[in-house]
Amino acid sequence: MAGCATSGRNYQPDIDSMNSRISSMQGQLSSKDQEITRLQDQLSQQQSALSQSEADKRALNDRLDSAESQLRTASQTQQAAPSKKEESDLK
Repeated sequence: MAGCATSGRNYQPDIDSMNSRISSMQGQLSSKDQEITRLQDQLSQQQSALSQSEADKRALNDRLDSAESQLRTASQTQQAAPSKKEESDLK
């Protein structure tokens, strides 16, 4: 029975030290969670801005395509007009 007896060592300082470390780590974890949330919000805002920029780019490309098409049509009309005039002069 004597072998089962405790040595009387006081574990309270070890327990207090562990509790202190746990509290410190919980504080660090909370800080990291806040940082992650902030970064996720920032990422979301940047993704929204990117989506808007891509939509604006598509709209500008559509306008450019339309302007180029109108320019080609006007150019073709202008090139065709003098040849019609020359034909009418010959008749």
